[in-house]
Amino acid sequence: MISAPQTPLPTSPDALRDLVLSLLQQQEEQEAERTRIIAQQQAAIALRDETIARLESTIAKLQRWRFGRRSEKLSPDQISLWEESLDTEIAAMESLLETVLEDSAAVTAGRAEGAAADAQTVTVPARPVRRHPGRMAIPAHLPRVEVRHDPKTCTCAQCGGPLETVGEEISEKLDYIPGRFQVIRHIRPKLACRPCGTIESPALPAQVIDKGLPTARLVAHVMTAKHVDHLPLYRQGTQYQRAGVPISRATLCSWLGQGEYWISLLAEACKMALLEGKILHADETPLPVLNPGSGKTDKAYLWVYRSQADAPHPVVVFDYAPDRKGIHAQHFLGDWQGILQTDDYGGYDALYRKEQIIEAGCWAHVRRHFYDVEQRGPSPVAQKALAWIVKLYAIEAEIKESLPDQKVAARQQRAGPLLEAFHAWLTETQMQVAPKSGIAKAMAYALNRWKALTLYLEEGQLSIDNNPVERALRGVAIGRKNFLFVGNDAGGERAASFYSIIETCKLNGVEPFAYLCDVLEKLPTWPNKRLHELLPWNWKKTALP
Repeated sequence: MISAPQTPLPTSPDALRDLVLSLLQQQEEQEAERTRIIAQQQAAIALRDETIARLESTIAKLQRWRFGRRSEKLSPDQISLWEESLDTEIAAMESLLETVLEDSAAVTAGRAEGAAADAQTVTVPARPVRRHPGRMAIPAHLPRVEVRHDPKTCTCAQCGGPLETVGEEISEKLDYIPGRFQVIRHIRPKLACRPCGTIESPALPAQVIDKGLPTARLVAHVMTAKHVDHLPLYRQGTQYQRAGVPISRATLCSWLGQGEYWISLLAEACKMALLEGKILHADETPLPVLNPGSGKTDKAYLWVYRSQADAPHPVVVFDYAPDRKGIHAQHFLGDWQGILQTDDYGGYDALYRKEQIIEAGCWAHVRRHFYDVEQRGPSPVAQKALAWIVKLYAIEAEIKESLPDQKVAARQQRAGPLLEAFHAWLTETQMQVAPKSGIAKAMAYALNRWKALTLYLEEGQLSIDNNPVERALRGVAIGRKNFLFVGNDAGGERAASFYSIIETCKLNGVEPFAYLCDVLEKLPTWPNKRLHELLPWNWKKTALP
């Protein structure tokens, strides 16, 4: 309805017509704005509902795998690890779903003021009740450490009256110091304002797991034991049982699944720092991923990227992919430009066809081909090739601590003539051996990649081989022998994030457990714009948010 104007109506027909047209235009603009706001809200709600449905479907599928029928071909230990992996995935998905549901109320709260009273009303679905087996009781025999939280003010925020202590709020958190457990008792006074009846307590500090039982140090211990010490959760539970603190494997899975969310934030920041470099190493390694429907595992891959060997702040980043297709490397590197050092895997060829990425070869792989021929039986040709390569590595050992410019000069002066002679010998000898023999293939490998193999003569910061990144894969290889597989693609992505942080800590001389204890304590309240301060090469234990 058009409201009556506050000023006298014009008497002129033309002026009256203009006034009516103006009011109608204003009404149309208001209707258009209301329609736009409603459309935005409906789009946001549709996206929210789709996310909630997807997460609920994932949780239901994981629970069917966890509690439904399964193949009896698996050994008891494999079944235990299978259940452990699924429990972790369920905990992570439930935590993510809970976050989405908590944020969904804000979608409808953003209605603009002045919207029509008869605008469409959107009802937020009721938050489902999560059924938990109940919080575990903390054993009474553990020592207690009291942490008292004093109020910031003794004045009532409602009426300004004085606050009086009428009791205490006590929250207990299970903590772990290497070798023993203890309990942290957070004691907060309950303050009451007699004039208005208000009762309040100081807020409990933010926790790595909101309303959870463990401290950041205990979550850090569970993570370190699994990913650094390669100890599956069911074995950790056995150790805790012997220490007099029975913690179920499902509880440990929940802690691990929720705690790794914080690690993913740091891993993403590490990736951004890595791509600022101009020289990268790359490699990939298999990672079995569970396929419960068949009772077997599929072969996924961890792609690993490392900064140059002499970088002042070395970085390693793992990227999970369900297969070994080269498109994953292209997606990870994006518009990055520089020198990429890899082995002979063809999945990187598409990158090298781009002018922005230059290929660098690996002399360790050249040596490996000749070494394999020698191991199959005495081969004078392979022995001579290996002797040439030994000389190249001897030069690198002598100039290891030199500056990049000095390395270039030494390489060109000493390794250059050796490589020219080696190339001539390979070309001549290749014509004298059987075309399909092992030694012929070893020679072809070197000759076909000669430009990439000799690039290190011109770049002082480039390594002679790709060994720096291969050393970062050792932890993954050991872990595969212990926990055997990951639960699904999401679990593989979280494992990649954790390996990124752990291996980067090792390269920067940072003890992983101490680092995780500190950053997990700080991350819940740490400003996002200062996240770089918590990266392993910048980390200082005394830093405050």
